[in-house]
Amino acid sequence: MRVSTQAVLSTTALALALLAAPYGLLAQGAPPAAPTQQRPVDPAFSAAEKIFLALDPETRKTVQRDLIWEAKFTGTASGDFGALTFGALKRFEEANKLKPGDGLGEAGRKLLAASAGKARAAAGFSVFIDKVSGMQIGIPGKLLVKSQANASGGTRWQDKDEKVTLDLSILKPEDTLPVLFEKGTSAAVQGRKITYKLLRPDFFVIAGETEKGKFYRRVTAASQGGPRSLSIGYDKSMAGEVDPLVVAIAASFDPFPSAAPAIAQKAPAATALAGGSSPAMHAASSQRRATGLVIGPDAILTAEAGLKGCAEIGIAGDRASLKPVRKLDGDLLLLAGKGGAVMSARLATASEGGATLVQRGLGGELLVASARIEGKRVEGPLQEGGAGALLFDRAGALVGIVADAPKTKFRVAGVVPSLTYAFVPAGEALKAAGIATPTASSDGAARSGAEIGEAARASAVPLVCLSDR
Repeated sequence: MRVSTQAVLSTTALALALLAAPYGLLAQGAPPAAPTQQRPVDPAFSAAEKIFLALDPETRKTVQRDLIWEAKFTGTASGDFGALTFGALKRFEEANKLKPGDGLGEAGRKLLAASAGKARAAAGFSVFIDKVSGMQIGIPGKLLVKSQANASGGTRWQDKDEKVTLDLSILKPEDTLPVLFEKGTSAAVQGRKITYKLLRPDFFVIAGETEKGKFYRRVTAASQGGPRSLSIGYDKSMAGEVDPLVVAIAASFDPFPSAAPAIAQKAPAATALAGGSSPAMHAASSQRRATGLVIGPDAILTAEAGLKGCAEIGIAGDRASLKPVRKLDGDLLLLAGKGGAVMSARLATASEGGATLVQRGLGGELLVASARIEGKRVEGPLQEGGAGALLFDRAGALVGIVADAPKTKFRVAGVVPSLTYAFVPAGEALKAAGIATPTASSDGAARSGAEIGEAARASAVPLVCLSDR
């Protein structure tokens, strides 16, 4: 039985219910129960289906991806034909005064592609491989302007006011889909309403809302390592703008991509903080690197572990070299030379719990991630170049400097996961370097990772080993 061509998706909950098949949405909806009486076949549906299926598979998928943007298609780009594809195609043809079937002709497809391209451009939408998690995702860069590595082996994107949050995460290997699904749908959670849920052997989807927000989550099982997750949460005041984007984002999601994305090749350039490194950055990985903290007009503090055996140390992108002054307790290294702005953040004593890790990556890019302090150790996704990373509390006060080099040999799907590292309390480090405690004050209010990272950008410098001893 074919669904009537008059069926229209009118609610976000129903649209989200379609976001349920591998790498995106349901093919065209689950088959209904067997009817007691065969309904007549719609000739227009049959004609469109014949034209559509005559196209090559990749062209069919491209048409469906474009219909998401141009005609409110809420299915997946599977290459299959059904009521959702037919309904979206019909809306596109009627809006552009085309005859039935002409939207699938060469001229119609070009018009569709151009219109969808304008819509994507207006949203700054790009599909790319996240360098932190290795997953494919589409990001509306004009909305989600902040990004940083999270503490779950992936990247977090947010809008400027942090009312919309998207996370890619690699979960713990011991986390099973049934257990995660049960937690995600439990009726014991007060104030949460589940509007859609689907559990399959290899993935599950949950969508719902709270008093003030809406959310969508998809978790896919992995043959090795932990399950991979896409989660989106947003304030209900943003629903008008975000609801349609959720469909496009979910349709682009591929937790195990095997090829380059089909509709875009680069990450959004508007992100405030990079959550990974580019291929060009990896070309420089043969040079040992570290993060340095500018603590005086001619003084930089870093971790010796990242630069052991270096005869000459410099700041990436600067030809001037730095002179090692002395090694400090805690395996820190004091360097003499100019670079960056002197740190102005206040100091605080580290307390156990959540924190923010700020470091420089292989290409000198600023990386910010959530971390957790336990005693004099911190758990976080320290990336290559992260020896000497700065540790801040939730209010943006400097509490420590990571003394260890990142354990890059431990990787999950090529990604450095959250591991534990030793750090030197900030007060002890500056006292050993002979630097007076900064006097800058703070109101004690919690700050986002993006805000903390931006405040530290000028004084967290990328160090590189220029030559060995």
